[in-house]
Amino acid sequence: MDLEKLIQDYYGIKAERLTLLEGFEDKTFKLESGGKKWIFKQYKKRKDTEALLKVENAILEKLSGLPYQFPRLILTKSNAPHVILDDFLFRLLTFLEGVLFGDAQHSDVVLYSFGSLLGTMDATLHDVFHPALTGKESEWDLRQFKLNLKYLPSIEDASDRNLVHYFFNQFDEEVMPVAHLLRKGIIHSDANDWNVVTNGKSVTGIFDFGDMVYSWIINELAIGITYAMMNKEDPLMAASEVIKGYHKKYPLQEVDLEVLFYLIGARLCTSVCNSAYGKKIKPDSDYVTISENAAWDLLRKWISINPVKAATTFKDAAGYDSSAPNQANELLKKRDRYLSKSLSLSYSQPIHMQRATFQYMFDNQGNTFLDAYNSIMLVGHCHPKVVAAGQRQLARLNTNTRYLYDIIYAYAEKLLSKFPESLTKVFFVNSGSEASDLALRMARFHTSRNRMLVLEEGYHGNTTAGIEASHYKYSKLPYSGKFLSAIEVPIPKVFGSGLPDDGSCGAYYAAKARKAMEPHLNNIAAFIAEPVMGCAGQVPLARNYLKEVYQAVRAQGGV
Repeated sequence: MDLEKLIQDYYGIKAERLTLLEGFEDKTFKLESGGKKWIFKQYKKRKDTEALLKVENAILEKLSGLPYQFPRLILTKSNAPHVILDDFLFRLLTFLEGVLFGDAQHSDVVLYSFGSLLGTMDATLHDVFHPALTGKESEWDLRQFKLNLKYLPSIEDASDRNLVHYFFNQFDEEVMPVAHLLRKGIIHSDANDWNVVTNGKSVTGIFDFGDMVYSWIINELAIGITYAMMNKEDPLMAASEVIKGYHKKYPLQEVDLEVLFYLIGARLCTSVCNSAYGKKIKPDSDYVTISENAAWDLLRKWISINPVKAATTFKDAAGYDSSAPNQANELLKKRDRYLSKSLSLSYSQPIHMQRATFQYMFDNQGNTFLDAYNSIMLVGHCHPKVVAAGQRQLARLNTNTRYLYDIIYAYAEKLLSKFPESLTKVFFVNSGSEASDLALRMARFHTSRNRMLVLEEGYHGNTTAGIEASHYKYSKLPYSGKFLSAIEVPIPKVFGSGLPDDGSCGAYYAAKARKAMEPHLNNIAAFIAEPVMGCAGQVPLARNYLKEVYQAVRAQGGV
C-alpha cells in the first residue's frame, strides 16, 4: 500500500519522510514534512478497533484542557477521524516534542512531576466510563495479569522462571483477596520510559494511549513507578517521589499502597514474560527487549525487598501512619505460656519473622535476612512449584497409605529413579527425624545388634532413637553420661587439624575411628553421619574418611 499517497490524498500532506517505529502489534510511523512532525498510525481492522479509537479520541479531548502535552487527533480533509482502506484503519496525531523520560535525568523534581501528571490524568478521568473498554482483554492490564501465565515457559532460565512464577502466586494471595476494594477507572496503563516526555526539568506530557484500559486505578501508578525505579540504586526512594506527586493530585487509599509492591512485581513479570515470548516471535527486534535487562535487574532486587518495608515506605510518602507495632515482648509472653522451654529461641533480641521468599526472610520491622540457617527449605521458601503442588494435592486428597491412589506410586517411582537399582522400596515418613529413627530401627533389626558408631556433634533428629545417636543432643542433657549404645569418634575436620585435605586428614581420623571400634567389634549395628555436619558448624567431612570407615564397619557386620 502506498502510504505516502494515502497521506497526500486524505490529509493533504506531502510526506518528505515516513519512518516506521517499532511496536508490538499495530504500526506507528513518524511523518515529517515542511519542518513539522506527526504520528501516523496503521491499525489492523478488528471488530472493536473503531469503537476503541472512538474512546481514545474522546479521552484525548477530555484531557486536552490540562496543562500537559497530549496527542491531538488530526482530521482528514473531509473531517473524518480516520481512514478505512481494505482491512486497515489509519489516523494522524500530533507529535509531542521533548526529552523522553528514559533519556532524562530523574531528579526528585522530575519524579514528583511524573507522579503529578499521572495523578492529574486519573483524577480527570475517574468518573469517565466507556463500555468499549470494560470488555477489553489485554496481557498488559494488571487486573488481567494471569493472562501472561501462558508465556512463562518462554523464560529459558529455571531460576528466572521460578522468580516470575512466585509473583503470579503472590498476586493470587495478596492482591485478589482485596481486589473488590480497589477503585476502578480508565487509565493510560503504559506510562513507560518511551511514552512520557519532559523538558529536562519536569514531565510535560504523555502519548500512546493504545494500551488504555478500564482497570484498577492503582495500576496506573504501579506501572509508572516500575519504570521510574529501573536502574536506581534505591528504587523505593524513587518510588516515594512519584507517590508524593500522584497523591497530591489524586489521593491514594491505604489498600492501594498495601498491594502496590505486588502490582509492581506483576508489571515487571508482564514485561519479562512478553520479552521472552517476543524474542521467539521477533528474534531480531530491539523494541521487544528494550526494557528487558533493566526489568530483570529490578525484579531480582525486588524479590529481596521486605514487602513490609515497601508498604511502609509507600505509606510514608502518602502521609499515612506506617508504624508497625513491635510485638516482641507480647510474643515472648505467649511463647512462655504455650511452648515448651526445650524449644530454643535464637538471639538475645529474638526476630519476629513474618514472611519468606526463596533465600530471604522478612521480619515485621521491614528488615531482610539472607537465610543460611533453615536447612529444611532445600529449594527456598515459598517456591512456586512446591506451593502449587501442595495446593493442588490438598484440594484433592489428603490421606495415608491405607488406600490405593495414583499419586503415591507415581512419586515413589520417580523417587526411586534417582537411586541405585538395588534400592527398590520406599517407606514414607513425615520428617528427617522419623527417617533417621527408621534407619536406626532397620539397622538394629538387620544386624541383631544395638550399638552405634557416631560422630561428636552429630545430629540425627529428636526422636528417642535419634537423640541416642546424636552427640549434639545427648551431650547437653541434664543427666550425666552418654547413652550406652553410642560409640563416639571425633569429627574428621580438616580446619585446625594441621593436615591437608588430600586424603591424609581423612585417613588420620579414620584410624581414630577404627581404634574406638576395637573394644566393640561384632557388636556395632551401624555407623551414622552427616556428609556435611550442620550443628557442628557446616563442617564437610575430610576426603576419603567415609570410604575407610565404611569398610571397617562393614567388615565387622555393621551397616
